[in-house]
Amino acid sequence: MYPKWRGFYGAVTLAASLGFLGCGNSGNTFVRVVNASPGLSNFSVVVGQTGVASSLPYGTEGVTPKGDNYSVTDSSGNYRPVGAGSNMATKVIGTQGSTALATATQTYRKNGQYTIVSIAPAPSIQLQILTDSNVSPPSGQYQLRFMDTSVRSGAIDVYITAAGGTVVGATPVIANINFQGVVTNPQSPGTLEIQVTPHGNQADVLAKMPFSPAGGKDYSVFFLDPPNSGSLAYGILVVNDPISTAKM
Repeated sequence: MYPKWRGFYGAVTLAASLGFLGCGNSGNTFVRVVNASPGLSNFSVVVGQTGVASSLPYGTEGVTPKGDNYSVTDSSGNYRPVGAGSNMATKVIGTQGSTALATATQTYRKNGQYTIVSIAPAPSIQLQILTDSNVSPPSGQYQLRFMDTSVRSGAIDVYITAAGGTVVGATPVIANINFQGVVTNPQSPGTLEIQVTPHGNQADVLAKMPFSPAGGKDYSVFFLDPPNSGSLAYGILVVNDPISTAKM
């Protein structure tokens, strides 16, 4: 399990040089970033011509607030405004130059909300851009969005148990999900634990994490590969999703 330390490794020259340029008069869209690429460091994420995050530690979520000169990172689950537009390039750029480590094209609609996820180990980085709904779950429940970012584990099952509970004999809340898979469904809140196993193998828990979701809230959960090739420690990242379309 990775600690939820959301530090920032310092200002990045490239990102600091990118202004809030937007895209004409199309209005704003709202983005945030998750680093789920083992080995990815010293980088910037750029949407269009706007730098939105720099050098997030592996297994963390964050965004650089507009006007903060890229020296701090907000990890509250809120978003960074950028200019909306069609077929906009989203890039991961190394700070030692302008070379793009990964590129994706996305239409960012006005007032939309998106989570940009870097996946796969460096140097074979990919980008997956999630459209965030951030709508209220059914009464008395919370909304769980789970994404599998692991290229090493193969198909997995996801369990949500009582704290300290076992998965043996339990039914997974998400079964047989694979790399890049995303599943959203409502669940009952409580003092719980997320546990991940290989698909069909309850005897091998790959990762577990305490989880105390509140009713009426939304959460995005990411299953993470070990931080390096010599480690067996898979991880779980939980991100709060603001229902009220809170923005930075």
